[in-house]
Amino acid sequence: MTIRKSGPVLLLSSGSLFHLPLEQVATMAAQSGFAGLELIVNDPALQPGPAIDAVNAVCPIHSLHAPFRQWSRWGGHQNSWKATTALANALPHCDHITLHPPGNRLSTMIQNRWFARAHDLALLLDAKGRLRYSLENLPWAEASPFGRDELDKLMDQCRKKNVGMTFDVCHMGVSGYDVLNALDRVPHDLLCNVHFSDARAYREHMTPGTGDLPLDDFLARLDQRGYQGYVTLELEPAAFPEQEDKITAMLRDIRSHMEESMNNG
Repeated sequence: MTIRKSGPVLLLSSGSLFHLPLEQVATMAAQSGFAGLELIVNDPALQPGPAIDAVNAVCPIHSLHAPFRQWSRWGGHQNSWKATTALANALPHCDHITLHPPGNRLSTMIQNRWFARAHDLALLLDAKGRLRYSLENLPWAEASPFGRDELDKLMDQCRKKNVGMTFDVCHMGVSGYDVLNALDRVPHDLLCNVHFSDARAYREHMTPGTGDLPLDDFLARLDQRGYQGYVTLELEPAAFPEQEDKITAMLRDIRSHMEESMNNG
């Protein structure tokens, strides 16, 4: 397993291969040289216990992605984040949780009034001291020239909630932002995770090099900044071949190219 001594730490999002058993995904991530996993919490059955321990033993789970749909399965939005926090607390290598900011539709706003009042999510959700949260930038509609910039609004929200930011490169690209300029605007202390994939027009989570984003330059810029947080490869499952050995080879090639781009920064 390849672990860089300094610089960004490369993770694989389990969502990239969500159709496969978790332990199989962990095996392919380890064999292809990723330092660990970001586990998508998409089922209330994902709880501390032997099944998760077996996955963690194959490839360390460093980050969790909290549920972003069907919150009623956990008994509500806040409960889903609390369950994710309890799982993170039980995982010895996990120190980060990615969160989707609640939507602004009326029904969602009513359900998530607690989030609007929250000022310290770690305290509210019973996190252990090592655990950090971050809010992810979701695709934004093209901003009005008279409105406030969406990236500025998200960063202000991160500050008010006492959390970091997950910078999703493809979401930033499809929202019409120059991803290099947007990265430069995010303060060093705010950035703690990057969701990494390519995009073209409105298509997201493409294999690096198949879209229009300057991903090599983006990784080099991260390294130049001295960033040492997570960079999480997050692709659509359709990007991969069907055979396990070919998936592993593809992941190994992507991981190797990512490291080369950072080392050339």
